[in-house]
Amino acid sequence: MSDFYKKKRVTIVIGFPPGGGFNRGGRVVGRHIGKYIPGNPRIIVQNMPGAGSLRSLNWLYNKAPKDGSVIGHFHSAALREAFIGTAGVLFKPRKFYWLGSYLRDQSVLFVRSDSGVSTIQEAMEKQVIVGGTSPRSGGGVYPRILNAVLGTKFKVIVGYAGTGESTLAMERGELQGVGSWSWSQLRDRRPQWIKDKFVKVLVFLSVKPHKDLPNVPSAVSLAKNEEDRQVLEAIFMWAELGRPFAMPPGTNPARGAALRKAFAIMVKKKDFEKDINIASLEVDPIVGKDAEAMLARLYAYPKEVVDRARAIYSEMRAIKVPTAEKKKLSGLKIAKVKGKGRKMRITFTDSSGKTWKFKAREKKLSKKTKINGKKAKAGKLKKGMVCSVTYYSKGGMVYSANCEG
Repeated sequence: MSDFYKKKRVTIVIGFPPGGGFNRGGRVVGRHIGKYIPGNPRIIVQNMPGAGSLRSLNWLYNKAPKDGSVIGHFHSAALREAFIGTAGVLFKPRKFYWLGSYLRDQSVLFVRSDSGVSTIQEAMEKQVIVGGTSPRSGGGVYPRILNAVLGTKFKVIVGYAGTGESTLAMERGELQGVGSWSWSQLRDRRPQWIKDKFVKVLVFLSVKPHKDLPNVPSAVSLAKNEEDRQVLEAIFMWAELGRPFAMPPGTNPARGAALRKAFAIMVKKKDFEKDINIASLEVDPIVGKDAEAMLARLYAYPKEVVDRARAIYSEMRAIKVPTAEKKKLSGLKIAKVKGKGRKMRITFTDSSGKTWKFKAREKKLSKKTKINGKKAKAGKLKKGMVCSVTYYSKGGMVYSANCEG
């Protein structure tokens, strides 16, 4: 075993682009797991973004080497796509060789404290407007699943570029809440909201509540009968797998076992937990054999429960929901352009001298950029140009720029 790994690099393939939580967590694992693998191999981390990590899962299942040199890191929600039979899914979750997850990811639905709703039961009596990124995202789908199974009255508005955009809209009062965000991210990135009681968490979108908020119910605990409970489990239990790591089906058994053991040792180490915390994440692990047992339970539900869960989930994703309207500003002069790619930042000033700061995804903005009436790359935007722009939220993303200068 040691001889193999001394001469071999182990590659962790992350199903998301650089910059986000999955990338940060995957790279922390990459820095630590090699210490516990026989032979202490060099760990290489690569990104393979696409379709919420479905692209990397399809590759891991069908094309990745099976010699013990490749580990996949992906979103647990992508596994649910296989369970419900989404087109384009080319893998079977139970056939992966599971290492585990360093975090049981628990998302929450939360609202402004002045929304007029302070409990999930009150949301069954009164409409609450919450935001999400797309009709297929957690924030777009989960509130409507609660409507269908529990009888809540959430109205969902989608179209925001990310949770950052929807939280900005909530701060300004355009939304009353956010349909889904990781509890650890809300707690660690917006601690003042919790301290000042600006927001109220109504429900954990999971099987069980979190130790931080033991009095906030989980979605599953609110089921009115056994079938509803099983249906909600079939939808929300995937969150228990959190931030999973697995190897291709057919991986060399001895090497797979060695890496599973290394992962189990790593997640218990204080230095690993410290680095995960620095990455604004936390450790609440599930080991490989427990991940496999969880999947076995999900796939053992009665056919009528699985069919109903699939039907509800698919229907909620297919139904059209309202989209947030973009705003438009004209006569903005570019004061500064900073960064590239997903880290592009543009600062404008208007005729009154007021500053407007926006983020931009350079590649996406380039599709809707014009300079002097001609299509142009966003990277060509320069200080002094005067522009008309579209956006959802001040401080959020800019989606188009029509500039002169």
